[in-house]
This record gives sequence, C-alpha cells and structure tokens, in this order.
Amino acid sequence: MFHPLTTWSIGPLTLSVELLFLLLALMTGFFAVSRYLKWKGTEQQEEIMDKVTIAVIAGVAVFKFWPFVLQPSLLSDLRNLIYFSGGPWAVPAAMAAAFLIIIIYFFRKQWPADVWEALLGGVLISLIFFNIFVRQYGAVSPFNTGFSLEGATVHPVNFYYVWLYFLSFLGALVFFKKEAVTGKSVYFIISIVAVYLLMMPFHV
Repeated sequence: MFHPLTTWSIGPLTLSVELLFLLLALMTGFFAVSRYLKWKGTEQQEEIMDKVTIAVIAGVAVFKFWPFVLQPSLLSDLRNLIYFSGGPWAVPAAMAAAFLIIIIYFFRKQWPADVWEALLGGVLISLIFFNIFVRQYGAVSPFNTGFSLEGATVHPVNFYYVWLYFLSFLGALVFFKKEAVTGKSVYFIISIVAVYLLMMPFHV
C-alpha cells in the first residue's frame, strides 16, 4: 500500500500515486462494466461506453483540479498544475461529477436499467481496487494494529473499506438473480451509502 501523498518523478513530470491508482481503478471498473453489459446483451452498448468514457474523463479532471477549487491561490503559479491533484473530498467530488453526467445521458438517451446495475457494480470494483493500493489514515486507534502516523497507531481505513465493499459485492452475487436488475441496483446504492456512513467515525 502507498501513502496517498507519494509522488514518482518521470523526467520533468511528477506523478501522484493517488492519481495513478485512481486511473487504474477507473480502468478496471470500466472494463468490468463493458464485459457485464456484453454478457447481459444490453442494447446500445457501444454508445453507452462512449458516454461513460466522457463521464470518467470528467471525473478525473475534477480530481486533478480539485486542489485549485479548494485553494484558487495555487493558480498564481502555473507549475502547480503539474504538482497538485486530489485532496480532501476529491474522490467523492469526482464520482459525483461523473455520475451527474451519466444521469443526464441516462434520461436523455433512455438507456435500459441494466446500465445502472453495471455502473454501480463497476463503482464497487473500482473502490475495492483503489483502496487496496492507497492508504487512508483514520482516527487514532485503541488497538495495536493499524497504520503508524506521527508516533500514533491509526485506523487503516482503506483496509476496512476493501472488506466492506467486497462483502457488499459478494452479497449481490449471492442474494440476487441475474434478472433482478432494479433490486440489485438499489442494493448497490444502499451498500455504498451504508459503508460510507459506517466508516465516518473512523475518519479523522
């Protein structure tokens, strides 16, 4: 697992580990959505994936430029565009932007309900992938196990997320049949929100 502020230098460029694994997580989720829609035989699959690509690019852009939303003064030095990305609430903001675009396309293009099932499943897969590789430091833990931060042991929040999201995804496979599109979509939404609310006390 990598510290979220870790950066790698590639020539004159500096690559954020957090941004790198966000991109890899999105690619993994994108592939899962594409394969699932193909498996379900969903109509308009190519058009749907084109629009999802646009939404993903928009989400990545929000993540990349989020520091400049929080601190516009950073734009006083354009070199900061190379060095800064992410930050507090960057991932939720990026996801919200991407989903807003998808919602607009969903109603405008009248996509089938399968799309939501596939997308929400893809989101869970992306979240699992991202949290496997990028550490999230939580509040001080009363236990001896966890991440060490400034001399204290803190909750390994990303580790908790991985297990809770994995169990949520497994539950969808166990409790819902292939045809239960609406029920599975609602289950995914409830699971994602419930996991987030459950984890709030462990965050700093």
